[in-house]
Amino acid sequence: MKMKKRTLGVLAATFAAAALPIMAASPASADQGACQFSLIDAGYRVGPKAEAACRTGSDSGNPARWVQCYWGLTAIEVTEVEAARACNAA
Repeated sequence: MKMKKRTLGVLAATFAAAALPIMAASPASADQGACQFSLIDAGYRVGPKAEAACRTGSDSGNPARWVQCYWGLTAIEVTEVEAARACNAA
C-alpha cells in the first residue's frame, strides 16, 4: 500500500512540474505589425486608418480591442474575412 501511495505522489509531483511552465507562460503579446502584414499580404495598402485600427487591435488593455479593430478595418472597405484575420493577428 505504501508503494502505491509513493507512486501516486511521484506521479502527481511529476505532473505538477510538467504543467507549471505551461500555466506560468506569459500570454501572447499583441502585435500591430502582424495585423498590418496580414492586410499587406491580402493586397491592401496600409494607411493611417488601417494603422489606427491595428493599433487598437493590439492594445491589450482594451477589452473591446478586437471588435474596434474589426469595425475600423471594415469601415475602410477591408473585407470581413480579411479584417477578422488581421484583427486575430493583432
